[in-house]
Amino acid sequence: KARAQCPSWQSPREMPQAMRCGALTDGWDFGGWPVNFVQIGLGTNTTFIQNLAGTWDEWTDTIDWLSKATSETRPACFRGVAVEPVEDLVKQHQPQAAKLPWVRLVQAAIGEVDQNGANINALSLKACDELAAEMPPERREKFAWDLMCLRNMSTIGCDHPELDFYNEYLVKTYGRAPSFRQSPVDVWSYGRLARSLNFAGCEVLMIDAEGQDAQILRSVITHCRTHPYEWPGLIQFETMGHCDRLEGASVEWAVIQSLEAHGYLLVAYSYRDTHLASREAMEGSERLRQWVSSWVCHHCRRGQQFPYVSTLSGIYCKRCIDDHNRSWER
Repeated sequence: KARAQCPSWQSPREMPQAMRCGALTDGWDFGGWPVNFVQIGLGTNTTFIQNLAGTWDEWTDTIDWLSKATSETRPACFRGVAVEPVEDLVKQHQPQAAKLPWVRLVQAAIGEVDQNGANINALSLKACDELAAEMPPERREKFAWDLMCLRNMSTIGCDHPELDFYNEYLVKTYGRAPSFRQSPVDVWSYGRLARSLNFAGCEVLMIDAEGQDAQILRSVITHCRTHPYEWPGLIQFETMGHCDRLEGASVEWAVIQSLEAHGYLLVAYSYRDTHLASREAMEGSERLRQWVSSWVCHHCRRGQQFPYVSTLSGIYCKRCIDDHNRSWER
């Protein structure tokens, strides 16, 4: 059932007819096959579920761009796992997920070890609606938009590193800020997630877990060390410094270096998201090779100059970044 027994796993056409398209026969069970996409931390927007089954205004180019590294994009055949710890957000995505027969939506947090009944700090949809109703009509839409940031800042066992900043902004702008509430949620290791849904690896792993990203990736590494055919092909995770603030300096770089030591190419780093591709997966996937090769420096136009640095003004290779820094030093 692992990749070693299905060398053509990148191509759904090589699967048995019963596995190619349609509902999974055993509910949560992927039958030991790889999936196209695993997304951990859904929030309110930018999910593969919304891109496949949502309205046009929910579609995002970020998901479309990552999906170019997958072997399947048809909604009826796309194999995906979506994980979110906040109950309100899970319920929000359930109607669309129900339209996707090969997608499984899981309410859980992902961490290094399994833990039942951990506390999650989150902002409820009801609290947001009640606060928005108190706003003057002309301010409700903007207030609701600003609250969306807080709805995407749920954390396990601690406050989000930027919570005080956003609350101060809301109090200054609107005169009030919502209160987060604690609720129990189970924490699953990545290994438990893979076992529970019986999938063997994924083409794309996307993580946005508000400071838990490094823990999740360490859990991925622990699992894949003993299941070497289940390393994700492409990884995107958030590198905004949240993990460093929660765990200590350089935690995010440490997990990048650990992935490099396990055969990953650091494609690009940014203060928002970082991308790594499995060198082994690139050997067997033309789509992944093309996705990686699509990165070019916006200044010198050179490709294959990894790692790139992605900034608000563009994507640059190390040589151009160094030249820019030297010009500033003069």
